[in-house]
Amino acid sequence: MNTLHTSVLAIGGLLLSGCANTRSDADYGLSVQQMIQSQTLDPLAASNPPEFAPEIADGARLQNALDVYRKDVAKGSTEVKKPVVFEIGSN
Repeated sequence: MNTLHTSVLAIGGLLLSGCANTRSDADYGLSVQQMIQSQTLDPLAASNPPEFAPEIADGARLQNALDVYRKDVAKGSTEVKKPVVFEIGSN
């Protein structure tokens, strides 16, 4: 009987220790914040935007970039696979 109480207390202690707050939770998301900060050229750009957009751009290069991004987007189908039926008062 004493062994049963000891094992129940040991298992209960292990289960409760799984719910304990760990040190890794304090740094959760810190690596993502550091990555965003290191990839941002000007962190104050959103609070101090330029008056005019940049005038230097190559239209063909920008169009090519848009085409590359849009090529994998699925085209919407206008064909209805199953007819829509409205039944009022039926079970």
